[in-house]
Amino acid sequence: MSIKLFFGILSIIPAVIAYYFYFGAMFARRTKPHAFSWLIWGFLAANGFFAQVSAHAGVGAWTTGLTSIASFTVFGFALKLGTTKATQSDKVLLTLALASLVLLLVVRNKEAALCLTLGALMAGFVMTIRKAYKKPREENATSFLLNTLKFVPAIAALSGFSFLTVAYPLVAACGNAAVVLVVYARNRQFVHSSSPRFQTGQ
Repeated sequence: MSIKLFFGILSIIPAVIAYYFYFGAMFARRTKPHAFSWLIWGFLAANGFFAQVSAHAGVGAWTTGLTSIASFTVFGFALKLGTTKATQSDKVLLTLALASLVLLLVVRNKEAALCLTLGALMAGFVMTIRKAYKKPREENATSFLLNTLKFVPAIAALSGFSFLTVAYPLVAACGNAAVVLVVYARNRQFVHSSSPRFQTGQ
């Protein structure tokens, strides 16, 4: 087994575990996914996957492809089990993300197209971070943490390193990590605010 194949397989393991936890929490109604974010991530992961394949990323692209499939699946279930109500901010971000996707169809420069994809990807994360800040207990931090870690071996598994192959997994990893930090920080705030010492001002 080559070292690249080893890292490719290694990147799939935390991804599968992450989605196992996420789907379990979603079906148990402990997690309410933001449907719009997952829809955006599905399209953008697909764009990132095709960008990686076009740049001969090799097995390092497996995780991005799996992310796209899983994201579309979560979106489908989120229409019934998740959050579909969009605030004005959500609508603006979704419009920007979809506009980026439309532009991808007419931009022939792969680097420029990927930049648009990354911008839309960050817009999707902003929507989830905003929701996680307000309702941290409706997001599964463990799943987002595993989705952060999966991109480390995925990057190591790339056959070649360039902007086209590295940018998407790197930005996605940072976005997932940001969600984790927000959820943990906000949960700690809720714990402290509900403690008797805090409530009595001692």
